[in-house]
Amino acid sequence: MTLTLLAAAAPKGPLDTWSPTLLALFSLLLPLIALLVILAFTIDSRRLSAAIAVIFTLAAVISALLVVAIEVAHPLHLERPATFLQFFTGQSGSASELILQWGVLADPLAAVVAFTVAFVSLLIQVYAVAFMRREDGVVRFFCVLLFATFAMLGVTLATSYFAMLLFFGLVTLSTYLMIGHWWQREEASAAAWRAFTVSAIGDLALLVAVAYIFFRFNELNFQALAGQYAGHKVSANGLFVMAILVFVAAAAKSAQFPLHVWLPWSAQAPAPAAALIHAAGSAVCGIYLIARSYALFHASPRALALLAIVGGVTAVLGVIWALFQDNLKRAIAYTTMSELGLMVLALGIGAYGAGVFELFTHAWPKALLFLAAGVIIRELRTERLAEMGGLWRRMRFTGIVMGIAVAAGAGIPPFSTFWSKDAILSKALALSSPLAIGVITAVTFLGAMALVRIFALVFSGETARRRRFEPERIRDAGGRIALAMSLLAIPSVVSGIRGFRARTDPIAFITFPGVPLANSHFRAAAVIAATGVLGAAVAWVVYARRVSLPAALHPVTRALGEGFLIDRAYRLGGAGVLLPMSRAAGWVETHIIDGGLDLVAESVAFAGHPRRWLADVRARQLVIGLFAGVVALGVVTIILAGRIIGNAG
Repeated sequence: MTLTLLAAAAPKGPLDTWSPTLLALFSLLLPLIALLVILAFTIDSRRLSAAIAVIFTLAAVISALLVVAIEVAHPLHLERPATFLQFFTGQSGSASELILQWGVLADPLAAVVAFTVAFVSLLIQVYAVAFMRREDGVVRFFCVLLFATFAMLGVTLATSYFAMLLFFGLVTLSTYLMIGHWWQREEASAAAWRAFTVSAIGDLALLVAVAYIFFRFNELNFQALAGQYAGHKVSANGLFVMAILVFVAAAAKSAQFPLHVWLPWSAQAPAPAAALIHAAGSAVCGIYLIARSYALFHASPRALALLAIVGGVTAVLGVIWALFQDNLKRAIAYTTMSELGLMVLALGIGAYGAGVFELFTHAWPKALLFLAAGVIIRELRTERLAEMGGLWRRMRFTGIVMGIAVAAGAGIPPFSTFWSKDAILSKALALSSPLAIGVITAVTFLGAMALVRIFALVFSGETARRRRFEPERIRDAGGRIALAMSLLAIPSVVSGIRGFRARTDPIAFITFPGVPLANSHFRAAAVIAATGVLGAAVAWVVYARRVSLPAALHPVTRALGEGFLIDRAYRLGGAGVLLPMSRAAGWVETHIIDGGLDLVAESVAFAGHPRRWLADVRARQLVIGLFAGVVALGVVTIILAGRIIGNAG
């Protein structure tokens, strides 16, 4: 619907003469400018800093929306590059100089994702103005939100792997700062370090991929590389290695199994920050990297198979773990993991436009779920689902908007993700892949169950009685919080509605050359609608009645709720392997490296002032020095003797 309205206005007027890359540059730099203004002038004023953040982000949204309108009217790939670093290598030919460039691009993929990032960030900031007003570090929080928006827009508008690597690092830093906002809490600090560690692994993999790609192609620009992957400059194994490195970077950011361990713990962030991370931040950053690098994956069938396998496994495990998670925000986080896996699966089976469409339709209900969860947790003062219930009578507005978010995320027609899941399943049906069809159907069914389970446990039944907690004092959302959630509810309903022409149909608007469109048909739509509604109905029957499992199954449900204890296994592995390695490295540094350097320093001192040095000499040091000299002399003698004998022979 949004694209249809834009297309109606696009063919005439100034859109034909405005530069989309200049507007994209505005949308990128405006959050950064707001951050600098706050740090320089308004850092002592909460209200003024929040107002500046909202106003500049609104301007970025308008710029991004204009880029979408221009691309709808004239779908082109345009770039505005700038040289970051240039120096001569001393070689000859094409390797005589190294030029690293950054810049912004404007094409349908970048335009849609950049608008999503900017608009979600704007609504989250409006929500945060009221939600964070009683918290410490409000100005710091808005600065981090602006920094995260700038970093994610940089990823979206990057023209080359170099720029992507640069902004990937900024996304890692911003995610760490958002999760660790309440740094005084031990769990928040640990969760921030966990996210930073996993993301750093991905950044390192991307660095290696960038070096390898530049070594083989002497090029880092996405558009230039797209035509070279199939030019037989690199073998199939070389392309597969490149794709693996890029995918590791994407998997670390987008929580693909087994690099998913940071995502559930990101719920330690404040609700607005968690909403940004899951809807339009680090969690979707990896998906965008795969979509932007799709020429590399498309050139390697094994890489596409890798995407499909890992994405399918991630999607299934995410919904299973969400069904048994007792923490509200972590349960929502596991559903995010499942949706991200579904996007990767879609890209793996060739549903390029449908996978990106799922990213777009998923962003709005996911952000709304986290914002509603923030209100619920603040009123109930608990995150445990077992201690919730009965809120429908007390928080009717929050219940309505959260119900919309649940229906949109569950794939129930006509809400947003129904249309994207329909397109993904249509591609699987066109490929006649029983495994892909089964995974998509199962994920839709279990995902609907997981989301409706959350809604039923929170809003049905009676509110649990706890010490020092009075249910009568619960108040519903209002003011800016209600405004932000209401605005997010609108795209949760209408964002998936597809147009009737190529320029207004998201599936046909965002395409990849040589990849057939995932055209919907009634069979796929009927399957998605039936599984979504059936999963929601089953979950309501089971969880609204608070059906409890036998006590004998509690260890199993606990293991499922904690993600098969994989996170604990990582921690035990780190304690059992990394700590001993670090201790060994410390011993080597202290006794060998530092000792050797001290020996060299003392030798120099002896050469300069032998008499003064001899007065302080110790027998132990003298013996160690003599022994080291004898060993070094013996090694040199053996090497020289070997060379002489070899030459004589």
